[in-house]
Amino acid sequence: MGSARASGLGLSIVRAAEGAHGGDVTAEPRHGGGLTVTVALPARHDHARLTGA
Repeated sequence: MGSARASGLGLSIVRAAEGAHGGDVTAEPRHGGGLTVTVALPARHDHARLTGA
């Protein structure tokens, strides 16, 4: 990987998307640097569960 600096927006965008779709995101540091991000989204959109209706 290069030495480019990140702005930190990527994870914020992912968290907003997963929250809007009822998913889950986890982030774990990697040995030697970096981060492993896992995003899980439901296979079907469940409107009632997301809105409490």
